Amino acid sequence: MGDKFVWRAGAAVFFLWLVWALHPLLAKRMLIEVDPATAGQWGDAFGALNALFSALAFVAVLFTLKQQRDDLAKQQEQIDAAQRDQHRQRFESSFFQLLRMIREGREQVLFRHSKSYRLMNPGTQPPLYSGHQAFRAAHQEMAFWIRREQSAGREVTRDTLAKIYAERIHSRHESTFGAYYRLVYGAFDRTRADKHLNSDEKDDFGNLIRSQFTSFEAAIAGCNALNGFAKDFDEIIIRFRLLKYARRGPVYDELQRHYPRLAFLGRDEAEEPVPDLEAEEEADHDEA
Repeated sequence: MGDKFVWRAGAAVFFLWLVWALHPLLAKRMLIEVDPATAGQWGDAFGALNALFSALAFVAVLFTLKQQRDDLAKQQEQIDAAQRDQHRQRFESSFFQLLRMIREGREQVLFRHSKSYRLMNPGTQPPLYSGHQAFRAAHQEMAFWIRREQSAGREVTRDTLAKIYAERIHSRHESTFGAYYRLVYGAFDRTRADKHLNSDEKDDFGNLIRSQFTSFEAAIAGCNALNGFAKDFDEIIIRFRLLKYARRGPVYDELQRHYPRLAFLGRDEAEEPVPDLEAEEEADHDEA
């Protein structure tokens, strides 16, 4: 459309210029007397007219260049869109392979209650748990040692919670718990770092991983991420809100103290101020 307009405008300008230039000849042809002095002035006027035509030609060239640049930009957008589609297809293929590996890795996780835990809980059975039951048993042990710290009047700081996990779970079953959470971390980290996915797409893939978690896994993941060996797993937990469905209880209560509110909210929930849990407990105690 733009090129046609330029050509038509150029043709119209050339036609007017031609009529202007041939005006004396046409007048002579039509037997109209033309004064030589007037004809000389007529010829001198072409200097300014030529400058005008040169300017118009320059504008036409600029316009044509702009149209070509716009066309190239549209072509590049189409190429980029096609590349994004191809990348997404490749990403989805590898992502779902990782998801399958996470499910398989969960079944390989093993846990046995520590000897000190069994001595303090005589009715505890000593079997080696696997899969979902391993996370459930690990959660029970975490809760037990947290309550022990609280009953002794000691504050369960972030470092204390990290240490309980490291000593009671990680150091004893690193080969399975460590391997499992490295898989989980890798899947989340790859999603987070992908430059071709927008924020909503990353949330969608993150929710697919989170949906694989049981409530016990989510709580244990929060404890795992507090340790230095977990790198920036705590940032992933906050970014993808992995603690929303964590198991309620002593572990969950301590995680609330050491993670921002955002980590416990759903995807569409706005962040709110963290409630003063201690003040609420004191108020409930006073009312009782």
